[in-house]
Amino acid sequence: MTRETDNIRIALIGAGPRGLGALEALVTRLKDSGTALDLTVFDDLQLPGAGPNFDPAQTPHSILNIPLREVDIPPALPLPCGDFAEWQSQRGHGDSERFPPRAELGAYLMARFRELTRFDGVDIKLTALKAKASRLDQTDAGWHINAQGQDFGPFHEVLLIPGQPRTPPDPQWADWMDHAENTGACVINAYPDRQLLAAAQDWSDRRVGIRGLGLSTCDVMRFLTVGLGGRFEDGAYHPSGKEPAMIYAFSLNGQPPFPKPVDNSLDRKFDPTAQEVEQFEIAVQEAVSQGPDRALSPICEALVPPVARIGASMGADFDAADVKEWLRTERDAPGDQESEGPQETLEHGIAMAQGSTPPTVGYCVGQVWRKMQNELRANFNSARMEAETAQKIVGFDEGLKRYSYGPPLRSSKELLALLDCGLVSLRVVDDPDIQLIDGGWHLEEHDAEANVSVMIDAVLPPPSLDAVSDELFEQLKSEGTLQSRYESSGAVTAPDGQVVGKDGTPRNGLSMLGRLALGSVIAADSIHDCFGASSERWADGVLDRAGQEATQP
Repeated sequence: MTRETDNIRIALIGAGPRGLGALEALVTRLKDSGTALDLTVFDDLQLPGAGPNFDPAQTPHSILNIPLREVDIPPALPLPCGDFAEWQSQRGHGDSERFPPRAELGAYLMARFRELTRFDGVDIKLTALKAKASRLDQTDAGWHINAQGQDFGPFHEVLLIPGQPRTPPDPQWADWMDHAENTGACVINAYPDRQLLAAAQDWSDRRVGIRGLGLSTCDVMRFLTVGLGGRFEDGAYHPSGKEPAMIYAFSLNGQPPFPKPVDNSLDRKFDPTAQEVEQFEIAVQEAVSQGPDRALSPICEALVPPVARIGASMGADFDAADVKEWLRTERDAPGDQESEGPQETLEHGIAMAQGSTPPTVGYCVGQVWRKMQNELRANFNSARMEAETAQKIVGFDEGLKRYSYGPPLRSSKELLALLDCGLVSLRVVDDPDIQLIDGGWHLEEHDAEANVSVMIDAVLPPPSLDAVSDELFEQLKSEGTLQSRYESSGAVTAPDGQVVGKDGTPRNGLSMLGRLALGSVIAADSIHDCFGASSERWADGVLDRAGQEATQP
C-alpha cells in the first residue's frame, strides 16, 4: 500500500491477547509499506500478549475451556512461533484433545508478541511502560496520555483494550468483606490462583463456600483439591488431607454448565452444514435490521433445521416442533426448560458429552450455537442496529453460554467425583438464603443448611461500563467520551472500534475493542475474537485515518 505518512504513533492501553491481535492486524497491513510504527504500550502488569487471564506464572490448574484442536489463532505473519498447535507439539503437548493450561497459552502469546515487535517487514519502535494510564486528552496535535504523573504523546491513535477494569464490589460482596474483617472470617477472589492457593494451605479444618457454579468454579475446585496435593484417578478423588473440611457451591439458578463433547469424533456430529451456516448468516443479518420484538425470530428459525436434523441423526427424542418450543422459552426465560436437580443435570450433561445418551434440544442448540460464533460476530459486530435489538441478541447469546461455553468433560467428571466422595456438597446450591453469623455465614435452602467461614467469589463482574471505577474510564464517562450502549452494557463503538461519544460522533483516533464494548459487539469472551474481524476493521480504520490526516492542509 502506498502511504503518504512515514510514521504512525500508536498507544495501546492494555496489552493482552486482544492488543496482540490488533497489533498483528496493523503490522500485517504495514508490511513493506515503508511506514514506521512508533508503538507505546501501557501495561501495569507487563504481560504483553498474555494479560492476567493467561499469565504464564499461574498454576497449571487453570485450564482453557476448549481443546487444543479448537485453538485456531495462526499468526498472519511468518513468525518463528508458528501457531499454538505447533508451539505445543514442540514442547511435547501435541495431543489435540488436551485442554491446555491457560499459562501455556500465555507463554505462547507473550513469545508471539515479542516476535511480532521484532518483525523485519516493519520498522517498529517499541516503548513498553509498566504504568497505568489515568487520563486521556485530545489536542490539535493528537492524543495525550497521563500515567503516573507523566505526560506521553501525542499519539495519532489510542486503542483501549481494558479486559476487566476495576469495578467496586457488588453490594453483597462488599457487605461480606466488611463482615469478614470484623469477625475473622475469610473472603477471597478466585483469581489470582496463586493467592487463593496460598490462603487455602490453612483451610483443612474450615468449611468453604463458593459463590458461583460456572467455569471459574471448576478452576476453584481444582485449586482446592489437586492444588493441595490430591489426585483424580479412575473416576475417583483421592484426598491429600489438606483440603477444606467441606466445600459448598451455590449460584442464582443452582445449575452446573453442560460439558463439551468428549472428543472430535463426537463433536463433529454437531457440525452444521454449509447451507445451514449460510442460512444462519442471513438470519443474523435480518435480525440486526429488526426491532427488538422481532430480532430473535429469524435467528431461532434458522436454528430449527440443523438442531432437528442433528437430533434425529443421534437418536434424540425430539422433532422440529420441540425445537421451536424450546427456543420460544429460551427467548424469554433462559433455563426454564431444565427441571432436573443439580446433580442430575451434571450426570445427564456428562452422559450427553460422552455420547452414551442422546442429546437434549438444549444440548444440540448449544453446540450448534458454539460452532457458529464466528458468523454471529461477523454479522453482528459490523452492523448498526437499535440498542434494544442489540440487547435482545446479546442476552440470547449470554443465556446459551451454559451450553456453548461449557467446561471440558474432565471438569464435570471431577465435580461428580468430589460429590461422590463427600468433599463437595450441592445441598444449598440454588440461591440459598444467606445470613451473617459469628465467624462466617449461614446458608439455607428449604430444609438444608450449612455454615461456612471462608467465602470465595467465582463470579466475574459483568462487562458494564456504568460499574467501572477505573480512574481513566471515570474521566471518559464524565466528559461524555464513553457512553453505555444500553443499561448495564459496554460502551458504544463503531464497527471499526472507534469510540462514539454521547453527542453521537466518533472520537477520531480513540478506539476500544473487547469485552467492555459488549452491546456494540457480541461474543467477545473468546480467544478467537481477539484475532478476528474486529481487529482487522480497527487496523483498516487506522490506515484510513492516517491517510486522511496526511492529506489535510
